[in-house]
Parts: sequence; structure tokens; C-alpha cells
Amino acid sequence: MSPQKRRPARVGDLRPSEQATLLERLAKRKDAVGQAVRDEIERLVAVVDPDEVAGEVHFDLELLDVESLWARSGRHRHGYTEPHEAAWEMLENALAPHHERLNWYRAAGRPEAYDAYALGMLQGLYDFHHESDTEWKAWAPDDAGEAFASVLADWKRNRRGAAERQAMQEQLAERCPGWGHRLR
Repeated sequence: MSPQKRRPARVGDLRPSEQATLLERLAKRKDAVGQAVRDEIERLVAVVDPDEVAGEVHFDLELLDVESLWARSGRHRHGYTEPHEAAWEMLENALAPHHERLNWYRAAGRPEAYDAYALGMLQGLYDFHHESDTEWKAWAPDDAGEAFASVLADWKRNRRGAAERQAMQEQLAERCPGWGHRLR
């Protein structure tokens, strides 16, 4: 048996934590490589496509599994959990990464990206509510609407300008017919 030629390691061979460490190290460099990494990071976070965000939110919600809902609800050693309570918790967990990114855009002083990300989240929730036929949704028929109202209320607290509200109202009327009135 002949010895195998050693293949160079690639970024994809690293675990996610190792990838993050590598990226942090490269971004901290004071040379052209570091600047190129920082520029690329900025490019990636600067552009927010609401349709892409909506698709991600909808996809994440479609993954909610009724078997997991049943496992989380019912009697357990700490008492009893109603299925609708377990469903809401699952929905919150699925939306948590999206809330984190939304809040990052707000805290980072990126109002246009914040608005676009919020719009994408809202559309994803709307689409899930109107298009999904998952068995999980039957146990939580109003949760997407409640989450929509919560995201919108949070957005309204952070974006008070008349121009921003008008723009969001127009986008919601187009993308989420029947739910845009919630902005008023």
C-alpha cells in the first residue's frame, strides 16, 4: 500500500468554533489580510435582504416538530406544561437567533439594516402563519401572529420617526396583507 498524499486542511475541515477563532485572529491582524477580512465582514453584515431573512425565519419555523412539542408538554417532575406553553417556548427558541441579529443591528447603529431585518422577520412569521400546514402549527395556531405583534411592537419602540413608520407601513401592506394595520 502506497502512502497517501497528505491533503492540506481547508476552512471547511474546521469545527465552527475553530472557524470563528481563525476569523477573529485574521480580523485582528494589522496588515492587508486583516483589512480584507474586516472589509468582507462589513460587506456581509451591511446588506440585509428582507426576502432572504423571511425565508430563513419561515424555514426555521417549519422545522418545529410536533414530537418535540409532545415531549416538552405534559406532566414532568416540575409540574405540568400545557402544549400551547411548550409551543410558544419552541417558537421563541427558533426565533432567538433572529432576535439576536435584529438587536445587533439596532445596537450597532445600523437603522436601515435593522428595518430590513425586522421586515424580513415579520414577513417570515406572516408567511408561516398563512402557508404552513405543519402538525406543530395546529397546536399553536395563533403563535406566529403573536410573535409578529411582538416583533412589530419592539420595532416601533426603537423606530419612532414618521418616515420610517410610513415606509414600514407600505412594506407591510404589500408583503403582509391584512396584518399591516398592526403598525398603527
